[in-house]
Amino acid sequence: VIPAGILGRYPAFSHDADAKHDAGLVYLGETSRGTPVWVNRRFAEADLRIVVGDIEPHQFMGFSGGVKSAAIGLAGKRTVNANHAMMTDPRAQIGRYEDNPCRQDVEEIGRMMDVHYAVNAVLNEERQIVHALAGDPRAVMEAGIPLVREIFQVAVAEPFDLMIASPGGHPKDINLYQAQKALGHATLVMRPGGTVIVAAACPEGTGSRSYEDWMAEPGMTSHQAVLERYAREGYLIGPHKAFQISRDAGRVHLLFVSDMAPDFARRLLLNPVADQPGMAPQAQLDRALSAVLANLSAETRIGVMPWANATIPTMN
Repeated sequence: VIPAGILGRYPAFSHDADAKHDAGLVYLGETSRGTPVWVNRRFAEADLRIVVGDIEPHQFMGFSGGVKSAAIGLAGKRTVNANHAMMTDPRAQIGRYEDNPCRQDVEEIGRMMDVHYAVNAVLNEERQIVHALAGDPRAVMEAGIPLVREIFQVAVAEPFDLMIASPGGHPKDINLYQAQKALGHATLVMRPGGTVIVAAACPEGTGSRSYEDWMAEPGMTSHQAVLERYAREGYLIGPHKAFQISRDAGRVHLLFVSDMAPDFARRLLLNPVADQPGMAPQAQLDRALSAVLANLSAETRIGVMPWANATIPTMN
């Protein structure tokens, strides 16, 4: 939220990614990876271009921060779609930067936009500022990424059989669109066929009507069907969440603890623990743990990720 004092002194404009290309957006060409670069005209024509944001782990961009605030935040939808379509590349993972095609495409977009200056913060799990960096956007990223790793990267020796994951509380679990990241990060250190219990309230439901509509169409009854359809149709904002969930839930046994109606969650292939609306989250978690622990041995590896959305799990 922009303070009233700032709004009283300076004009503020909201970016429209769907703006007509001859009005709110300007075309700068293509990146080396073929992404058409349509960007906000006001920003492109400014004398000084500054980005402000934070550097944190990102599930397929590697890290947020730097020029991404403009290269994606002030881009047209065609640009965002082309860039985010690269998230299926195995190198497009949390914590990868130098060889991550999504992130390096963003760096190239930022150079084409000629972003002059970046002001970025590094936050801890309590959302407190622990580092502040400013300067050349690339230099800010290079300095900030090691600081982020110190806070959020966790190395494990062996994969887990059971993981209990929370996105990190409100607002990280405000909807499924955000909470999905917990599943994606947890499965990186899971044994194939292991169990991931995701506890995410999701009071706003999915957070994406296009995702819901896509999943409501005939045939979306299995993770394999979702993956096959996504491969045919390609990247679309909203339905890409279906791909991410099915990619990860297809490798593990997902149990979903939330405030979402069980029937609705089942239609989204989330395997809800609740069998009736209004079942208390603690009761759901107790039921999930009772069902899973009964079939595990003493040698079972169990992990807990209380801030899964921001955790960078790595295998030694």
